[in-house]
Parts: sequence; structure tokens; C-alpha cells
Amino acid sequence: MTSLLELLTPVILRVDAVGRLTPADTRSAAWLEESGPRSRTLQALCGAKDPGELADGPGPWRSLPDVDGNYLIVGAAWAAPESIAQRIAPESLQDKQIMLNVLPRAVADHLGEAKGLQPKAYREATVVFIDAVQFSRLAARVDPVTCLKQLDFYFSLFDQITSVFGVEKVTTIGDAYMAVSGVPVRRAAHAVDATLAALRVARAIAARPAPVVDEWEWSFRLGLHSGPCISGVLGARRQVFDLWGDTVSVAAHVQRVGRPDAVSVSGATFRLIEPFFDVSFDGTTVVRNAGEVEIYLVRGVRSELLADASEIIVNNAFCDKYRDTYGTPCPEAAWVPQAARQAIFGEVY
Repeated sequence: MTSLLELLTPVILRVDAVGRLTPADTRSAAWLEESGPRSRTLQALCGAKDPGELADGPGPWRSLPDVDGNYLIVGAAWAAPESIAQRIAPESLQDKQIMLNVLPRAVADHLGEAKGLQPKAYREATVVFIDAVQFSRLAARVDPVTCLKQLDFYFSLFDQITSVFGVEKVTTIGDAYMAVSGVPVRRAAHAVDATLAALRVARAIAARPAPVVDEWEWSFRLGLHSGPCISGVLGARRQVFDLWGDTVSVAAHVQRVGRPDAVSVSGATFRLIEPFFDVSFDGTTVVRNAGEVEIYLVRGVRSELLADASEIIVNNAFCDKYRDTYGTPCPEAAWVPQAARQAIFGEVY
């Protein structure tokens, strides 16, 4: 990190009997040349007529007696603005990137402007939970480094998929991955976007992109629930973006009772996505503080809205319906095959 001293130039000047200034070393000569003619006299530089006035003055310049009976003027000057900008810009960019790796962009921008961030209430959002099936058994069979490397592979894949649908990663809790759609940027299509992302996650898992270890094939359950929640950033150090509310608890429960490698949604989410997706009833479950919750399986996009079932690419009818319903364009990754493969899967395959 650039220190303050690196942005200052030490300056030593000689002053003659009539107040003219000359440099005492090469750095001072370069600074005096850049400063121009207005800094060539004691009066112009320091606002003093006599160097003795600067012996104990409050300003940035001090006078010291020289061996020849004259005075030395000693001080420090800021580097040129262009030089300061060149030094600080890369570090500011690095700090910004670090912040974006742990906080959503909207939250990072708010904190970067030194504004206090108050908790925000959202009337409706969709929370997504993805959890590895029987992870503890795998961890007992495989060495920890290999196990965590594979878990990191899948979590990184989930990051790629959720981001292109505007679904915000919140945190990972052990072998569970939590994300949210509609927070911190509110949008009406939160449930549809989250479901599209979840279907793509299930599609990626089914492709078995990670190498098999000890004859173990990774499997994940996916659960979604829509409802109100509160978001905020905790702490003054190592700040963490998080969500609170029954919606989070219900989404986690829907995931726990869901089927492996399938997308399970609550009744609340079903009612928001039913016009776009083929969904079937899968029973009910009881959630503490929420009562009985209906569970539905999302089998895919409705056939009349689908262009390519294997890649889950939607057609123009889906995009038109999406725009008419929500007033915004459908995410590009949902309907452009090349964008879907490149943006989501990258170099996985």
C-alpha cells in the first residue's frame, strides 16, 4: 500500500539576500522547475519577506541558518496530481475488487461511498438453498483436501450460473450454498430468475463435470421459497452480507425435504412461476413458525416456451411473456445458446 511519505517530495532551497530561491539538491531542482516562476521567491512560496520569520512558524516551511550566513528553506511538497493518481488508482481498484468478492455490488458501492448501511426490508424475494447430499459420508471416505477441492469446484460453478441470472450469492455454510434473487436490487421477476438459475444448476450437476473420486458421484438438493426478508451487513470488521426472516428458514427446509438433483419449490414460489414452468405437486411438510408448506417439483420450462430441452434454452414466446409480465427483458443466458454455455459453464466442459 502506498504510504503518505511516498506522495511527498522533500524540498531544500537556498535563499539569498534579496529573497531569491535556488535548489540545494537535484530533487529540489526538479520540483522547483515543475512549480514554475511563481515559486522562485521567498515571498511567493512562503508569504514571508524575511527567512527568520519561518524559524518557528506554523506553516509547512522552516528556515535553517546556512554555513554561508544565509538561510535554507526546508519543507515537503505533494507530488504532481498525475503521479498521485497513478500510484493510488491500482490499489483503489484492488480494494474495490476485494470488496466485490464478499459483498453484492450495490452494497459495496454504498459502503465505498462511506455511507452507513441500514438493514433493508424486502416485501418479496426468492431464497435459494443448494446442499450436497450425504456430504459427511463423502468427507469420511476421501481426504479433506480432495473433498474440499471438489466442493470448491461446484460452488464456483454455482457462482457462474447464479450471477448470469442476477441471483446474488449470500454465503456458504459448510456444504450448503445460499443465494437470493430480488436482493439487494428489487425486481418483480425474482422467482422466475431464481428458478431458471436452479434448473441450470441441476443441469450442470447432472453433467457430472467434476472427476469421480472413490467412485463417489456428487449429488445436490435444491430448494426455493419466496417471501419477505431483511438484508444487511454485520460488523465493523470482516463485514458479512446476510439475510434474515422466516423466508430463509422455509427455503432451507424445502431443500432438506427435496429430492436429490431436483429443484423443489414451496407453494409461494410455485404461484409465482407456474405460468412459465412445468411443476408438479410433491406433498406437504411442516415448518416451525410457518406451519404446513406445500412442496412442488420443477420439471422444467413449459414445453410451449422451450427452444432446447437439453440446454434449457427458452424460446421467443417465453421472452415475450417475461417482458409482458415484468416489463424487463429476459436474461440473455436464458435464450442465447452461446451465451448460456460460455457465460455459465466456461471451461468446465
